[in-house]
Amino acid sequence: MLTKDDMFKEMHKLSMDINNKNGGVDNFLKKIKTCFDEYPHLIIYGAGSGGYGILDFIKSDIPEYVLNIKGFLDINADNKPEFLKFPVYTPDDKRLSDDFRAKTLVIFGLDLQDKEYLELELELNKLGYKNFINGIYEIGLFPFWPYKNEYIGNIALKKCLPNEINDVLTAFELMSDNHSLNIFFKTFRAHALDDWKLPKQSNGMTQYIDVEVPFRYKYRNFVDCGAFTGDTFKDLIKHHSIDNYIGLEPVIENFSKLSSNCDIYHDKVGKIILFPLGVSNTNGFLQFNSQEDLGSSRVDKKGKISIQVVRLDDLLKNYNNLMIKMDIEGSEIEALNGARRIITETQPDLAISIYHRISDLWRIPLILKNWVPSYQFYLRNHGCCTAETVLYCHT
Repeated sequence: MLTKDDMFKEMHKLSMDINNKNGGVDNFLKKIKTCFDEYPHLIIYGAGSGGYGILDFIKSDIPEYVLNIKGFLDINADNKPEFLKFPVYTPDDKRLSDDFRAKTLVIFGLDLQDKEYLELELELNKLGYKNFINGIYEIGLFPFWPYKNEYIGNIALKKCLPNEINDVLTAFELMSDNHSLNIFFKTFRAHALDDWKLPKQSNGMTQYIDVEVPFRYKYRNFVDCGAFTGDTFKDLIKHHSIDNYIGLEPVIENFSKLSSNCDIYHDKVGKIILFPLGVSNTNGFLQFNSQEDLGSSRVDKKGKISIQVVRLDDLLKNYNNLMIKMDIEGSEIEALNGARRIITETQPDLAISIYHRISDLWRIPLILKNWVPSYQFYLRNHGCCTAETVLYCHT
């Protein structure tokens, strides 16, 4: 077990050596090519965001193997027979012969714990599949995405370090418990080395809702930025008494589902107010890239749709005792700047996603500490490979 001082020194060393480090992509390519040479067929397990990432990675980095891809495996294939123009099969699909299964390499694109991966391999083995590689752990979920080099991983860190190492270490010192210190350190190290074999760390906790943080306002007035279809809302009402729920979701398809879910459970909340809006540091319209099937969206100058955004400072007047949650795909700093008055004057409880950009790991705590010196900071990690890492704050 590393001490706080050990972690501090290791991060400093990694920062100083960052330009001598190569990410894990080359190692992954060597391994995958070796596997392809031995097994002529490839099938991706998981017709979702992880599977999309694996397919995108193969197309962009080793396109000569695209013809080896025979489709996706997914237990929900009956409801989703096609994904990204490839067929989707259930693992026991009769169209997949015993010979095919024995000669096929299965690449996992799922966010599972080690025990769950082993159980899945055993189940597939019983069905005749023999060859597996964990695409999530070999290279990490996020490096698959086209945003990797700009925002996350070893290459992204090289743009910040060693110039920002003092900021990194200052933010590390702000963490309020040992669990937070460990998450900070392991997240930084995973990106520095592109070593993504990192399971979910905050086990037994429910993201945003039950995180062992002594919040001041106890969720009574909850502002949900990036409300999606109401997943956080449904968890919220199971665990807490809510006076006011304010949900913001800019993607119209998601907003409609959010509204429907709120209709179903409206009697469990005092008041519900919903806005088909995003949040930012300006009032206006931004280009947006929405991938509804994958559950992800982000502001993108090349995006195909336009969304309306608003500053929380202009939307919420005379609101106090708030808890504000933000999971907005890398636009958190802009949204926080648009809520600076609320934060400095009312000191709300906060739940801010910091995993879309590695630099958010230290920049967001430092911004908030500058605005509200009495804030206490906690990190919790709710997904593998540093995914779903959230900064929680209270005074």
